[in-house]
Amino acid sequence: MKARSASEIWEAALGELQIQVSKPNYRTWLENTAGSEYQNDKFVVSVPNVFVAEYLDRNQRSLIEKTLIGLTASPGINVSFQVDGKYKTFPGPRGADGNNFSTAQSPSNFNPNYVFESFVVGKSNHLACSAARGVAQNQGGTYNPLFIYGGVGLGKTHLLHAIGHAAMANNSKVICVSAEQFTNEFVTAVQQRKTEAFRNKYRSADMLLVDDISFINGKEQTEGSFFHIFNELHNANRQIVITSDQPPKSMKFFEERLRSRFEWGLVVNIQPPDFETRLAILQSKAAGRAVDIALDVLEFIARRTQQNIRELEGYLNRVVAYAKLLKASPDI
Repeated sequence: MKARSASEIWEAALGELQIQVSKPNYRTWLENTAGSEYQNDKFVVSVPNVFVAEYLDRNQRSLIEKTLIGLTASPGINVSFQVDGKYKTFPGPRGADGNNFSTAQSPSNFNPNYVFESFVVGKSNHLACSAARGVAQNQGGTYNPLFIYGGVGLGKTHLLHAIGHAAMANNSKVICVSAEQFTNEFVTAVQQRKTEAFRNKYRSADMLLVDDISFINGKEQTEGSFFHIFNELHNANRQIVITSDQPPKSMKFFEERLRSRFEWGLVVNIQPPDFETRLAILQSKAAGRAVDIALDVLEFIARRTQQNIRELEGYLNRVVAYAKLLKASPDI
């Protein structure tokens, strides 16, 4: 099969996996992957870095192969995970000082589709989007920190990455990390006795973007480390943006000193989108994929889910992918 066929099959697989795995797992390990090759029952998945390759190989191989078998009707598929044209057989890149805590952030760390231009604005997210744009244009100003909260799949990560793209375009040193990744880095630093290198990485940032901060809830040492990093960056007028599924006041197990700091700047909420916004999102996504889908089909999908944009996009991905595989136009 051609490379495009692998891409289409993987697009359909992501639509399935997006519903089967948790939000943090999908966002951290699957979102920035692509299907690069499919031949002789061997499927190659392109991943952004060696850490993702190792995690998927160790923890999600069975689920991925099962999903691909269901999509291709193949009796068996062997999946490989590939980084920059080479299979994962080597350790992650090290910094100049010999540690694994690189201070540089490249555009590849951000989802290329998560920019302000592709964010569909409606009544439910207008304030959050305006605040995000304000932060991107005036780092370390009034909205510091900016705390964005809302339910699963409503666009928090999209805004976070959009801020990062805009900041990097202005040559700012940006670190964007999920709270899970921050925790894993901190644990590794403690184990390897490299906590100073860990702290230096985050202290050097002009802008720190942290997704799903709730993950560190109750992890005392990680909370303490984040508290001190937060203080140092804030005191230096470095911009901090945090997302969560709940407002600071609802984080009962966080230390009070940390919860209060989350409220120092601006706290904004993203609500579930109304029907018109859901339809606009689907139209935008379809246009971005250069596919022509009838309005009544998009309306049908928009009515199927009302709370979760990620699930909404997952349904669209499935419809588009199956239509391509079956060479048929989607209809009701």
